[in-house]
Amino acid sequence: MSAARASVAVLLCFLLLSILAAAPAPKANPRAQLKTAIPEAIRLLEAREYTTFLKTFVAPDDLKKITKDEPLDELAMFFAEKKAPQLLKALKSIEDAKPMFDDSGTKAMYQLGEEIAKKKTITWVKVDNYWYIRD
Repeated sequence: MSAARASVAVLLCFLLLSILAAAPAPKANPRAQLKTAIPEAIRLLEAREYTTFLKTFVAPDDLKKITKDEPLDELAMFFAEKKAPQLLKALKSIEDAKPMFDDSGTKAMYQLGEEIAKKKTITWVKVDNYWYIRD
């Protein structure tokens, strides 16, 4: 290999490495930690993205059960009218709170500052790697 080709090969390697180093790291899923899951849930509710909220924060098995007889879009409309405002209020009230965990660390319960929709607590469960609201 000539010196010119070797120089070009080395230059290309450095260029490729610099491009890879500058590439953004894959974004972590906000559901992986409660400290990021709660703000993401609040964001979706404030944006009125109810279908996305349900798909994101209802555990997969639960979502499968509740959409068995009713399409997700219809469920989202009901949720928007009847549940979302109270849930948003509850989530905002726990955003900076510390939860109580069960022994396995897969269930987190937050005490609400005031009763909201006849509830004094809100519970999150970890399924596989992600946190979901269980109510």
